[in-house]
Amino acid sequence: MKKLFTRSRMWAVAAASVLAITGFAAQPASAETTPPPAPTSTKLADLQSGKTTLKVGTDATFPPFEFTDANGDKMGFDIDMVNQLAAKAGIKHVEFVQMPFGNIVPALQANQIDVGASAIYISSERAKAVDFSDVYYPGGLGIFVSDSNTSVNSLADLAGKKVAVQVGTKSVEWLEQNQPKAELIQVQTNDQMFMSVKLGQADAVVTGQPGGRYFIHEQGGLKQVGDRLTNENYGYAFQKSDTAIRDAFNTALKDLHANGGYDKLTTQWFGDVVDAPTEGAKKHSLINISSITNSAGPLWNGLMTTLQIIGMSLCLSLGFGMLGGFARLSKIRPIRWIGTVYVSVIRGTPFIVQLFFIYFGLPQLGLQLPPMVAGVLALGLYSGSYVTEIVRGAIQSVDKGQMEAARSCGMSSGSALRHVIIPQAFLRMLPPLGNEFVSLTKNSALVSFVTISELFLVGQTIISRTFDALTVYLFIGLVYYILTNIIGLVANRLEKKLAVYI
Repeated sequence: MKKLFTRSRMWAVAAASVLAITGFAAQPASAETTPPPAPTSTKLADLQSGKTTLKVGTDATFPPFEFTDANGDKMGFDIDMVNQLAAKAGIKHVEFVQMPFGNIVPALQANQIDVGASAIYISSERAKAVDFSDVYYPGGLGIFVSDSNTSVNSLADLAGKKVAVQVGTKSVEWLEQNQPKAELIQVQTNDQMFMSVKLGQADAVVTGQPGGRYFIHEQGGLKQVGDRLTNENYGYAFQKSDTAIRDAFNTALKDLHANGGYDKLTTQWFGDVVDAPTEGAKKHSLINISSITNSAGPLWNGLMTTLQIIGMSLCLSLGFGMLGGFARLSKIRPIRWIGTVYVSVIRGTPFIVQLFFIYFGLPQLGLQLPPMVAGVLALGLYSGSYVTEIVRGAIQSVDKGQMEAARSCGMSSGSALRHVIIPQAFLRMLPPLGNEFVSLTKNSALVSFVTISELFLVGQTIISRTFDALTVYLFIGLVYYILTNIIGLVANRLEKKLAVYI
């Protein structure tokens, strides 16, 4: 554990605590006293000294609040606001962590991040789990439909209609309460909401009014129906365990209002959206190679991260699989039972549930893992359960006479297993192992849900800026197609070369 105080400072704090306690005890129970000032937060002190970095969770797919530029750098109203508020609060270093919107509150509860900044509505339900700053921008939900839609003119018209909403947002809860007859289509990102209406997959979008107006300004094809539905406002979310950072942000926000900095930011990010006509909306062709070439750097970095994840997970999968396979074949009942439970539990539950349990659940039990470690561990455990059965089946498929023959030649059971049984079993493992590693490669895209900036997550951030889903998803699919075919080719070559030994 890091030493947070010097010895002299520890004595000073202890003395101050004793004086405060004795002073309070000396007061009569009925006397009105001014409570002593709250002690300075240790976490805030570390942030202000530069010892630690403020981790800010955000879903950078919601322009103009947060999105990425062609170089993969985060930008937007929230990004600028947090940087300015942190600077005013004396915080030296700020790091923005990309994550799906629905994961921000769980990440705060699991101590994975310090602040949630992603156009989050202040609500009584969320306030039970996290603390909020003062309002930093007026929000409110709005209804958006395609330009040609004349059947939706009010909230009542959404009955029986397909309404696109983003998972974990206020829109979901509000519509369930105020228009339960609407058929909700829940998607992960902001661009998926709007594109579902443009493509005819949904009849309307209910989302934050500022985000909807920005989409209309940039892309066109949609219109807002009526005024805003609600009066909720945006706030930054903080952990309940330490209010000092929240208080520092609130003080900085008041200063930003007072010196005119806040007005400059709102004009910069929202002025054109409100005032400019929508006729200038950008037009795109069906396939836009520039969406890829302009973001070549972030895509390359995402690919390198994906390859690291695949490589480490593959090794871990083989390790778990070999251990599990031998455990399943063990003559010792407890060991055999452990192997059986491992396969049963891991294969019997969805991979995404295991991933979320490791990343968000384990911290509540006292074990906090970095995103990369959590993602690789989850992939290795999941794939390893299938490799376990491949190993077990391959070993059992070797004729029992091979073991008997080896023993008759004077070999021990262990020696016979290493030199006779396993080499033959390995050749029989290759085809199913190749298939399993192809599945592992494709499943690696799911670790994007725990903030790992691999290829798929980078692609989503590009789409949030360009709204060019077709080109980006075609490119990502092509990359995975090449990767899986390389794995399949290597497995086939090995199988053919070693087939002569069977």
